[in-house]
Amino acid sequence: MAKGNFEFKGGGGSYFILVLWTSILTAITLGLYYPWALSAIERWKAKNTYIDNQQLVFKGSGGGIFGTYLLIIILSIITLGIYIPWGACRIQRWKTNNLYFADIGDNEYM
Repeated sequence: MAKGNFEFKGGGGSYFILVLWTSILTAITLGLYYPWALSAIERWKAKNTYIDNQQLVFKGSGGGIFGTYLLIIILSIITLGIYIPWGACRIQRWKTNNLYFADIGDNEYM
């Protein structure tokens, strides 16, 4: 039987501001800022998520996924979009591999 207490403490106002400024920067840079926007959003989600009262922390960076992001775009263009599901899985794997339980030394830890 599944166990665990999951809690999300995020608010719409802070998420709106985050999505607004990351979207503006992504548009201004013609999509090149997207990996950093994605990292910021994942950090916000993790900071506001708790499992059994233990906060999560996201330690990925835009620079860490930038090359993969460009490769996904190139392969998606070459394959006329067929590569998109594989690219989405690569991004999800990166998200999951960079998600941890917060320690006292983490900035996000409260």
